[in-house]
Amino acid sequence: MNEMELNQVRHPKKQALQTNISGFDALFNDGGIPTGSTVLIAGSTGTGKSTLCRQICYNALKSGSRCMYVSFEESKQQIMESMQSFGWNVSEFVESGQFVIQNINPLDILRMKFGSLGGSGSATELSSKVKPLVIPTELNPEIIVVDSLSAIIAASLTKEKNYRVYLQQLFSFFKDTKATSLLVTETGPIPIRFSESGIEEFLADGIIVLYNIQKTEGKVNALEVLKMRYGQHSKHIVEMNITQNGIEVFPDRNITI
Repeated sequence: MNEMELNQVRHPKKQALQTNISGFDALFNDGGIPTGSTVLIAGSTGTGKSTLCRQICYNALKSGSRCMYVSFEESKQQIMESMQSFGWNVSEFVESGQFVIQNINPLDILRMKFGSLGGSGSATELSSKVKPLVIPTELNPEIIVVDSLSAIIAASLTKEKNYRVYLQQLFSFFKDTKATSLLVTETGPIPIRFSESGIEEFLADGIIVLYNIQKTEGKVNALEVLKMRYGQHSKHIVEMNITQNGIEVFPDRNITI
């Protein structure tokens, strides 16, 4: 068995989630993100991470898919207003139950799962009784967004053991749902690590990095598919624009850092 055949056995080909974002799907040989993957959306503040996730959700909703958006920072109203600013009116999808937006206090997550914030030796036993997220009955979402994991680690800054337990169960939970999961993480401007703790990037199936790069002519937005376990993809950092209608990606415009 040659190396290509061995890779196909280890990571079998999956159906692609077509995001219908201009230029984005062309970065993947199969025309989109492999369905059922858990993907980190990494980047520094203002690079468009939340916008990318919300645009993927909106386009999926229009195609009849069910989506769940979990926010640890913004309220449901703020998220809907942000989407409306790009012309993405999601009110009808929210009212019909096709699009569920949850706002959760990260401290409540930790208290619910661990009983306290002290990081006791019984953390694994306690947390195993509670699912890391609650999906409404019969929603069965095809896309789940968590915005952001950075808020969870900030709440558990001195409780690394709790955070590790939570992450492991969260990633396992996503696998069980079979949804395509997009997890937002904060990084530095030119990151060498693509998550707050470094743990997430090893657990994730994929990593998509968004940049805001300083050039002589000014700052340029860019995007890179750094890792994608179940599909072939572009290896380049490419130009990206955030317009009044959302994100556009230019797969033929390579950017150097």
